Amino acid sequence: MQRFAIALLFILVSGCASQAPWEKVDRDQQAEAYTKLGMGYLNQGQVSRGLLNFQKALKVRSSYSEALHGTALALQQQGEFDLSEKYFKKALQTKGNETAVRNNYAAFLFNQSRYDDARKQLEIASKDIYYSDRISIFANLGYVLVKLEQTNKAIGYFQQALVLDSTFIPSHRALLELRSKQQEWQQAEQHWFVLRDAKINDEATLKQALIVVQNTRNQKELRYINSLLSDSK
Repeated sequence: MQRFAIALLFILVSGCASQAPWEKVDRDQQAEAYTKLGMGYLNQGQVSRGLLNFQKALKVRSSYSEALHGTALALQQQGEFDLSEKYFKKALQTKGNETAVRNNYAAFLFNQSRYDDARKQLEIASKDIYYSDRISIFANLGYVLVKLEQTNKAIGYFQQALVLDSTFIPSHRALLELRSKQQEWQQAEQHWFVLRDAKINDEATLKQALIVVQNTRNQKELRYINSLLSDSK
């Protein structure tokens, strides 16, 4: 189950690292502009410069949710985990994009091996039916529940993600492995077919699929997967 040891997906607010004359605009616009600049730096890996701009935004608006969120992400990247959690909690107490904050807070908790706490945050986030990336919330719940050894519930969430997008690759990868572990070979094979058609040919997926088609006795797929594995050597 090594595949599930990945970090949950980060959802960053888009931003551009460019200067602008903000001194003459109102305080809300200044806070927004500094925050977007900070997110731009954060996306470029310039964490310290991002953090500086979040600080400027918070000097203008001390409760600006996106700046608090950005500060939490920056501090997490710097390994300041206690401070990072403090800012995640502050961001959740203010009005803003709470669902994105919860998802990233869950990612933080996941990386701290606090899986049940991550589950609670994601379950709240999953109730936001208008959230644009709700599919990732369901997939993330699946990863967390795998860690909590609640396989059937994990499968349910990965399937729920597929209801939103039947081609969602992370769910098919996860279900290929989970169905295999439950020896549900026919169902696992269906997930392999989607991955095959999407040209997902990494070694881990191919080796898992090989076990599946050996058990379904699908000789055509067996030959196909072996040829791909041979080509990759």
